[in-house]
Amino acid sequence: MSPRPLYLKPRGATELVPWEEIAVDAPELGPLTRLAQAQFVALDVETTGNAPFLVLEIGAERFTLDGTLSFFDTLVDCRAPINPYARKRHHIDRSMLIGAPEFKDARRAFLRFAQGAVLVEHSHDAFDTWLVGRGLESPLEHPIIDTTALARLVLDLPKGQTPGLARLVDELGLDVTPAHAALDDARATAMVFRGLIKRAEAALGWTTVGEVLAALPRPVVDRTPNRKGSAAGRAQGARDRTGPPQSAAPPATPRATSPAPTARRGRSSRRRRSGSSGSPGGSRA
Repeated sequence: MSPRPLYLKPRGATELVPWEEIAVDAPELGPLTRLAQAQFVALDVETTGNAPFLVLEIGAERFTLDGTLSFFDTLVDCRAPINPYARKRHHIDRSMLIGAPEFKDARRAFLRFAQGAVLVEHSHDAFDTWLVGRGLESPLEHPIIDTTALARLVLDLPKGQTPGLARLVDELGLDVTPAHAALDDARATAMVFRGLIKRAEAALGWTTVGEVLAALPRPVVDRTPNRKGSAAGRAQGARDRTGPPQSAAPPATPRATSPAPTARRGRSSRRRRSGSSGSPGGSRA
């Protein structure tokens, strides 16, 4: 029996879009994979802004260091209240989510889109990839690179500093504007990553995926709900410390992609990350 078809709802779409898998050859991914040959997926999500931070939107760009391969873009019907402050930032309201896929279906399509790629996120505490993997029986089996940690190393920023996406766009002189929209911010993250890797290749001599991963250890963040904490602390999204997503490379497989749409331009600067708790299907503002 063939799996039931998946339908996505990109931001601004008036109708659902059938999810089409396009098999594209992807090189085998491992520590010795050369950066010039590897494929990457920049990920960004928007959320309800309330614990347990349910996902409202997933945006991603699949790319190489030479340029874009394809995009992934969908709203997600989480059927939960949206924090007013979060809504002012990402401009997603309940009416936009009508007909959008549930999180489990949106995630299923995204994981097919991201097969065989290195995941890239702009999230100093591994929040975006954790949100996508939350509720799965095992962690995401992708190498994961955080552009905030990469920027601190390449641009020689203070260790305690978490540079915003808009700041890195300015530092690197890129022609993109982060907009608190998942696809726009994923595109900006991909451009920032390419700019930082270009500098790292010249300054640090990196040539392989393994060299980047070795220089950027993943944070250890405990996201177990703190049941003894105060209600005020939870409302502020105070973060706990927990185990990071795995960084083992998956076997090489044909991957699912979607045709690259016309590039969109955004509006404002990067959001700050909120904390999270631990139920399936969620995320931050």
